[in-house]
Amino acid sequence: MDLRRLKFIGMTYSRLRNIFYLARKGRFKNAYSYLWSSVLTRDSGVALLDPLWRLFPLFTPYPEAIEIEPTTRCHLKCLICEHTYWSEPSRDLSFSDFKRIVNQFPHLKWIGLTGIGSSFLNPDYLKMLEYVKKKGVYVEFFDTFDLVTEDISRKLVDLAVDKIWLSCEAATQETYEKIRVGGNFGRMLKNVRTFLRLKKEKKALLPELWFHYIINKHNLEEMADYVDFVAELMKDIPQSAVLIFYTGLMEFKEVLDLKVAKVPDKIREEVYRRAYKKRIYINWNENIDRNQPPSKCTKWTEPFILSSGHIQPCCVINEANEREFQKENAFMNLLDDEFSHFWHSERFKKFVLTLHEDRFPKVCKNCKVYRVNR
Repeated sequence: MDLRRLKFIGMTYSRLRNIFYLARKGRFKNAYSYLWSSVLTRDSGVALLDPLWRLFPLFTPYPEAIEIEPTTRCHLKCLICEHTYWSEPSRDLSFSDFKRIVNQFPHLKWIGLTGIGSSFLNPDYLKMLEYVKKKGVYVEFFDTFDLVTEDISRKLVDLAVDKIWLSCEAATQETYEKIRVGGNFGRMLKNVRTFLRLKKEKKALLPELWFHYIINKHNLEEMADYVDFVAELMKDIPQSAVLIFYTGLMEFKEVLDLKVAKVPDKIREEVYRRAYKKRIYINWNENIDRNQPPSKCTKWTEPFILSSGHIQPCCVINEANEREFQKENAFMNLLDDEFSHFWHSERFKKFVLTLHEDRFPKVCKNCKVYRVNR
């Protein structure tokens, strides 16, 4: 287990509170998935069994956690996103194809439903959320809230989606709209506040709202002010824990000039000082320092499926602006065959053992987390 996760032990009460909240509503399968996700996933928990999978990767169970990209359509032109620099046509994942993919993972307990696109542009997105929630799956996604209307917010609260990450990299309108070209800071705030008002009216603990902040040269100086921004937004909301996830820019050549090599200690210390005062948890993404060898990787136990059906080891090889490379080197296409055939194949065994031997398979060349010998 990553020992840095121990600092979140204070969230135990929050996790238990949400589990009992679901149980009281009779959503027992959802409550179990919440517990499972809190203990065993690395995106929503402490990844308790990861040390075991590092030692014995071939004994890793068939995936119970996956990520699916609902669409590659987007109405924004964010400076920090590969989508802005693409030339390929956009694509929605149909609801029927979504069900075909999900049903290949019969013991699914956690799903991330975000990709390189604006999910709510897919007309079937709410149906997708409802489908997996009815299966009792823990559901989380990232969103800008630019398209989250009051009706959508009401549906998200009624479904008890487990967690939503607000993708917002600024504490001011000027910086926000400089980074998120085409976005509207005022509209985003209005939509978020509407969502929070509905949560409060319904006395709903879920969905939790957490915050994702991609560090770049435009917003570096606003990192500490962002803590105050979040604290003001979340005051009096029925939620036990609030977290800000500061992450390094997942760089590719078109955005290299926006990358911050290292957050100055002065800014980092001020972030922690204000967060402690406001009782907000802070997390820093691993991809700030790429110093771990490939054998430490267990991210492939939570594979990522593109909207085209191609399945790859994980999400961190996205944002490289090499989409065709990802498709060409994907494990397989889930719309053409069953993933179980690949999982039990010699090809998959070779992939796992390559990582275990501190080498990178070709598909992982754009990894943003682990050390790649280029």
